[in-house]
Amino acid sequence: MDLLSHQLARNSEMLFSFHKSHALLLGLIATIAASLTALARPAQPEASSMPSASPSATPIVFAEQTLADLKQLRQAALTSDYAFKQVAHLANNIGPRLTGSAQAAKAVEYVAGEMKALGCDVQLEKVVVPHWVRGAETAELTQFPGQAAGTTQKLVLCALGGSVATPPEGINADTVCVRDFEELTSLPREKVNGKIVLFNHSFDKQMAAQGHGGDAYDQAVVYRSDGPVAAAKLGAAACLIRSV
Repeated sequence: MDLLSHQLARNSEMLFSFHKSHALLLGLIATIAASLTALARPAQPEASSMPSASPSATPIVFAEQTLADLKQLRQAALTSDYAFKQVAHLANNIGPRLTGSAQAAKAVEYVAGEMKALGCDVQLEKVVVPHWVRGAETAELTQFPGQAAGTTQKLVLCALGGSVATPPEGINADTVCVRDFEELTSLPREKVNGKIVLFNHSFDKQMAAQGHGGDAYDQAVVYRSDGPVAAAKLGAAACLIRSV
């Protein structure tokens, strides 16, 4: 089956063959990593020459043992690799944990067991969750500059979780390449309607190198969650997202 396609040249139009397998809904994984900080003593209010309009709140005072326990927990969070190892096991050993999947059930059992080993009182409850199943995905460029007669260019892609299936014959349409939401919304509807929108938004490596990898990721990954909806509002037939 022919599916989504990909291009790098912005604002160039190529003809794609687009086909997706049946899907339900993507579940999302959750991993746990916690760090604690302790307050050694209550902060003292700043001196002021102006009379207070209302009495100040009574500062919270921790017992010495509570402070000692909190400091110990904070130190463990800062120095121990326990949380990292748990996340690594969930990601590398158990693998993808879409809701409703066998891996998700295995992850629940594993985390419950680890928490019980730590002395926690753990109870599992049955819940109803959405379950999205990934099917086969293929894509190819069907028209592009420098194309040899009778050839296509196969592409590698992965369907976004929760994606719906294409028609049986797939989707074959021109592509509109934009850098961000602002550029997309600046286009008239007739430039987008019936076409495949490609968000060619690059990950900010410089921001990540300066210690803000999380912020850089958030700026790029938003196109996965909001990109298809933004494209659909302008009548797009499909949406492609550059890999983060």
